Amino acid sequence: MAFSAAQKHLFYTEIAKLLEAGFGIREAGRAMLDTRLPALQADLLRRMDADLEAGKSIADSFGAGVITPLERSIIGAGERGGRMAPAFQHLADYFGMLASARREALGAMAYPAFLLHLGLFVGILAPGMMSQKEFPEILRDFVLTVLALYAVGFLLWLGLKALLRSASGSTALDGFLRRIPVLGGARRAMAMARFTKVYHTCLLAGLSMHETVETSCEASHSAIIRNAGKKLAQALKDGGPLGPTMMSCGAFPSAFARSYATAEESGSLDKDLARWAAVYQEDAARGTKTAAGVVSKLVYFAVLLFVAWTIISSYGGYLQQIEDVLE
Repeated sequence: MAFSAAQKHLFYTEIAKLLEAGFGIREAGRAMLDTRLPALQADLLRRMDADLEAGKSIADSFGAGVITPLERSIIGAGERGGRMAPAFQHLADYFGMLASARREALGAMAYPAFLLHLGLFVGILAPGMMSQKEFPEILRDFVLTVLALYAVGFLLWLGLKALLRSASGSTALDGFLRRIPVLGGARRAMAMARFTKVYHTCLLAGLSMHETVETSCEASHSAIIRNAGKKLAQALKDGGPLGPTMMSCGAFPSAFARSYATAEESGSLDKDLARWAAVYQEDAARGTKTAAGVVSKLVYFAVLLFVAWTIISSYGGYLQQIEDVLE
């Protein structure tokens, strides 16, 4: 989908509500089209209806080519098990968490961003005034500096996205990112939130344990969990329980692995996974908020140091000029 997490949250919430009320997926889509949806969402529903009419599955027709693997996994699991409403509610909850975390992150970065621009302006204004530049020239230098900063920031953002994509296929890189203070914890919680949500959906849908494990590990976007999925698949092939493998492989938090083992023995995996999905969703939101707070404070102090250095160096040069004239 080419729309935001907040829009996805509302979109999936409405679908889940209609499905829970007894609507079929096509009837739910048509009912939503009557509510004057944004153009992108309306187009998605129309294409879905046309693909379903042509005989495609819901997972293949629902936003074909534009939804994420996580969305496709949850929708597909819900479809195969006849539990579409819970599947879409899981997606609504997940994207609601993402939307909330992003709002808080942007809110935490607003003031440091203002200080950054102010600091750059002061850092360019002070030396410019000392060198007796005209204000239009100073303003031009400021605009060029800001544009260069935006370009660097954009390249860093692209690099970070590429790094995170690579971490989904490299256990070494995934392990390195996990060890980064604050950011690593937020990333691990997000991976576990994806894993537990898809796992719970697959259990409710009645999929085989082989498919449940494979789909959940793939949806985690974590190379370490995906690699652990191979060990879990082997345990299933050998006919053994998964709990001991989860506890020994090191890919999962110890509390979760122990809880899974006891739930597996007691036959309460569905309730246990629902609880852990909620726990990791909250942890991911909290971790994202904390990471944003840490980054905002680092930017804040960096700007203060830059402004102080610029003012001191500018006035130091000015005083040196005065001393040279007096001599």
